[in-house]
Amino acid sequence: MTPPDHSNPLPEAAAAERLRQHLEEIARERDRAHRALQEREAELARIQRIAGVGGLEIDFRDGVKNRRSPEYLLVHGLPPEAASETYSDWVSRIHPEDRERTVKHLFGVLRSESEDYTAEYRIIRPNDGDIRWIRVVAKIERGRDGRAQRLVGADLDVSGQMLAQETLRESEERFRLIADSAPVPIWVTKLDRTRSFANQAYVDFLGLPFEQAIGFDWRKVLHPDDLPRILQESVAGEASLKPFVLEARYKRADGEWRWLRSESQPRWDPTGNHIGFIGVAHDITAAKQAESELRRLNETLELRITERTAQLESNEAQMRAIFETSHQYQALLNPHGDVLYANKTALDGIRADAADVIGKPFWETPWFGATEGMPDAVRNAFVAVMRGDEVKTEMRLHLPVGERYFDFAMRPLRDQHGAVIRAVPEAIDITERRKGEEALRQSQKMEAVGQLTGGVAHDFNNLLTIIRSATDFLRRRDLPDERRRRYIDAISDTVERASKLTAQLLAFARRQPLKPQVFDVGAQVEAVAQLVRPLVGPRIRIEVDISAPDCFAIADIAQFETALINLAVNARDAMEGEGRLAISVRKAHSIPALRAQTARSGDFVAIAMTDTGLGITPEHIEAIFEPFFTTKEVGKGTGLGLSQAFGFAKQSGGDIAVISEPGQGATFTIYLPQAAMPTQAAEAAAAGQEPGPRGRGYRVLVVEDNDDVGQFSTELLEDLGYMVRRADNADTALAILAEDEFAADLVFSDVIMPGMNGVELAGVIRERYPGLPVVLTSGYSNVLAENAHRGFELIQKPYSVESLSRILRKAISDARL
Repeated sequence: MTPPDHSNPLPEAAAAERLRQHLEEIARERDRAHRALQEREAELARIQRIAGVGGLEIDFRDGVKNRRSPEYLLVHGLPPEAASETYSDWVSRIHPEDRERTVKHLFGVLRSESEDYTAEYRIIRPNDGDIRWIRVVAKIERGRDGRAQRLVGADLDVSGQMLAQETLRESEERFRLIADSAPVPIWVTKLDRTRSFANQAYVDFLGLPFEQAIGFDWRKVLHPDDLPRILQESVAGEASLKPFVLEARYKRADGEWRWLRSESQPRWDPTGNHIGFIGVAHDITAAKQAESELRRLNETLELRITERTAQLESNEAQMRAIFETSHQYQALLNPHGDVLYANKTALDGIRADAADVIGKPFWETPWFGATEGMPDAVRNAFVAVMRGDEVKTEMRLHLPVGERYFDFAMRPLRDQHGAVIRAVPEAIDITERRKGEEALRQSQKMEAVGQLTGGVAHDFNNLLTIIRSATDFLRRRDLPDERRRRYIDAISDTVERASKLTAQLLAFARRQPLKPQVFDVGAQVEAVAQLVRPLVGPRIRIEVDISAPDCFAIADIAQFETALINLAVNARDAMEGEGRLAISVRKAHSIPALRAQTARSGDFVAIAMTDTGLGITPEHIEAIFEPFFTTKEVGKGTGLGLSQAFGFAKQSGGDIAVISEPGQGATFTIYLPQAAMPTQAAEAAAAGQEPGPRGRGYRVLVVEDNDDVGQFSTELLEDLGYMVRRADNADTALAILAEDEFAADLVFSDVIMPGMNGVELAGVIRERYPGLPVVLTSGYSNVLAENAHRGFELIQKPYSVESLSRILRKAISDARL
C-alpha cells in the first residue's frame, strides 16, 4: 500500500522532524524542574538511538560554542572527546569539493532572517577515512535584533540514498544511450496519442529539440497523397489493438521525402489494460526506389533480371550485414538440422570459425555439447519447428566463454506456398539481466536487513543483560540452591533465544538462489513478526493470530520473509509510525477474483496483514503493484516493495489481494498453495524429546583452532564419557589419523579454520577412511551456505549437551551399521 506523498516522509526525515520538535520543547521548558529536564533528555536520547540521528547545537551568544550528541559522533566518526569540537574542526572534516559551498550556505542562512537551515554535503570521517553524505536539518533561534543566537538540529547519514539516486541516474542514462544507438526512429505513445519517449534517430529525422519532437504532429510532414489513406489505416490499426504496419512518405528535416515503414505494437499493463503503442520506423526509400526502377525497366527482360539480381545481392548483403552486426546468436538450419549459416556473435560465443560448425547437426555443435541433456532438448525443438511450431525457452549453456543464460527461440522458415523449408534459431544472452535481477532481489533484502539490524541489536543487548546479571549472582557463595538453579535456567533459556534471533537474521540476510521448499507458515510468520517489531517502532502494536497451526506451504522462504517485511514497512509508513498491525494465518479454499482474473478453487494458505493507516485512494489501488510505482516524493521510495510481494505470490502459484478505503487502513492478503506436512518435521519433534545418551568410552578427535572453544569442547565430551584427543587444525588431524587410522571412532570438527576448512577436511576423511564418521559444527559459514554440508552430520552453535551427545552417538551408530 502506498500512502500519499504529503503524509509519508522518509523514516529519517520523520525522525528529524520529531527530533526538532523535541529540541524546541526542551528550549521552551528549560526553566522547569531538573527532574523533568532529565526525563526529556532521556527521551531525546532514546529517539536518537532508534532513528540513528545525531543531534547538534551551536551557541552564538558568547562566541561560538558547539555541542554534539553521542550519535552525532558515531555518524561523523569522532571520539567522545570531540563532543565540543571547534568550528575549524567541522570545516576541516567537510569534503574539499563541498567545503566552500557548505560554509558559504551556512553563513548566508545565518545572515538572513530564515529560521530554518538545511544542507547536504560530504564529510571524510577521521576514524576510517570513509566518505559519507550528511543531511542536516536545523532550527535557528534569533534575538529581537534578528541575529542568530542558537542553532539546534540533527545530522543524518544519507549515503545510501545518495548512492541509490546516482545509480538510478546512471541506469537512465545507459537506457537512453542504448536506445539512441539504434539507427531507426523508435517511439512510445500513450492512449491520447502523445509520445512519452523518442530516441535520437526520431529527433534527428524531425530536426527538432526533444521536447518539441515528442509533441510534434506527424500529419504536418506526411505527403498529401498519402494523408487520407494513412489516417484511415492508422485509426483502424489502433482500434484493432493488434500490431499494424503503415507505409508512407514523410518529409525529413532536410526537406527530402523519405519512404518510412512504421510497425506499431500495442502495449499492456500488468492487469491487461491497453496503455498505448510502441513503434519503430524503417527507411524503405531504397526499396521503393528499386521497385520503381524495376517497373521502368520492365521492357527489357535481361535488364530486369540483371537489376533484380543486383537488388537481391544487395539485399542479401544488407541482411548478412545486419546478421553479422547483430548482438543476437543467429543461425540457419536445413531440413535435416545441419547448420547452413551462423553469424559472428554466435561463433564468437564458442570461439570457433564458420568451418567448425557448417554442415554439422545443430545440436552436436559446441553451443550445446558441453551442457548435459541439451543436445536432446535442441533436437526435439528442431523436430517441433519442422512441424510448423515455434519454440521459445530459457537455457543455461556451458560455452567456451563461460556459463551463460539465453532466451532461446527457433522458428520455421516457409516458402511461398507455406511449406517449412528451413529453421531459424535465435538466442539473446540474458546473463547480465539475470545478474541484475538477482542483485535487485538482494538489494531489496539488504534494505530490509538494514532496517532490522538496529532492532535486533537492541534485543540482543537485552538478552546479554540477562546473562551478565545471572552470572554475577551465581558468583555469590551464599546464594540458595533454588535461586542458583533459577539463574542457571535463565542463562540457558536466554542463550536459546539469542541463538534463534541471530539464526533468523543470518538466514534472512544470506545471499542464495531461489529455492522453493515446504515450510510451516505459522512458525515463519511468528519469526518474522519478532524481526519487524523493532523495525516498525514501539508505537505500533503488532498482533499475530495463527488460527491454522501446522499449516504448510511450498515457496522460497527468503522471498516470503522479504514480502512480509516489505508489507510491514509499507504499513508502518501508512500509519505514520503509530497504530495497530495485525497479522493472521488461516486456511482458504479459494482465491477470489482479482485484477480481471476469475476465482480459483483449491487449498491455499492465506496470510493477511491489516493496518490502521491512511488507506489507498481508488485511483491508485490498481497501480500499486506496478514496479517503481509510488506516490512518495522522489528519493523517498523505490516503488519496489509491493511489486516484490506481488511477484513472489504469483511465482509461487498464488496471488495477493488488497482491500482498502481512504482513512480506513488496508488489508493485504497473500495466498500460497498448501503443502502436506513433511515427515521430517514430525520425526524431528519426536527426536527432540529423547534424552541424550552417554559416550561409553568412544574415542573422539576434536578439531578446533580456537583454544578456549577446543578446551571447553574437550572437557564437555570427557564429562559425557568420551575419550578425547584434540588437533588445532586439519593438517594435524590428518597426521594423527595417518599415524593410526583407528585412533578415533569419530571426528568432531569446526567448519571455519585457517587453511583447510572443516567441510574440506570431512571430504578428505570420507575418501581416505570411509568408515570414520565426521560431525561438523558452526554458528554460520559461507562454506555451508554455498555448499551445504555434503551429507555430513551438522550441529549448529550454540548447542545443548543433550543435542551434542545425541548427534555424536547417532553418527557412531550409523557408521557401525
